[in-house]
Amino acid sequence: RRLMREDIEQEFILESALWKTRADPGQIIQVILNLAINGRDAMPKGGKLTFRTANVTFDDIVSIHGIDVSPGKYVLLSVTDTGTGMGAQTLERVFEPFFTTKDTGKGTGLGLATVYGIVKQSGGYVFADSEMGKGSTFTIHLPQCEQRAAAPVSEGRVSLSRNNGRNGSETLLVVEDET
Repeated sequence: RRLMREDIEQEFILESALWKTRADPGQIIQVILNLAINGRDAMPKGGKLTFRTANVTFDDIVSIHGIDVSPGKYVLLSVTDTGTGMGAQTLERVFEPFFTTKDTGKGTGLGLATVYGIVKQSGGYVFADSEMGKGSTFTIHLPQCEQRAAAPVSEGRVSLSRNNGRNGSETLLVVEDET
């Protein structure tokens, strides 16, 4: 929420029983943050940012924007903004490294290239749909993984306790600019 301005409404449409997929959690967080920040920046006067997850199955090869998606089960993640949108020429280059539509000093052009790289590394697909004045949707399909994750290997015990004999007498300062 700290990344979003107060004039941006956030909606979450999340599948209650999402399938497992094999992807690095830290990298998926980076994907979501990059898409959210781009969505925020595309809505300078506010708008709505929608995050959606779902389970999808393709029984046959499906062609999406000329790319063949293999049959199988996928975990879908999409991020939609109601921002300025992109034209066809911009859309063609949107995943290129160092390509940006932002003003100088406002972006590096690496956010969507990073999203693309992470999704591809995870065996998935990422697509962008947009129309000028009507916002953008980025849709990711990550293959379902039936295997259970391996249990983390612990190298001895680590204590996270920092009691220092105070027993909960610390002071917590909360700063908020909203009433």
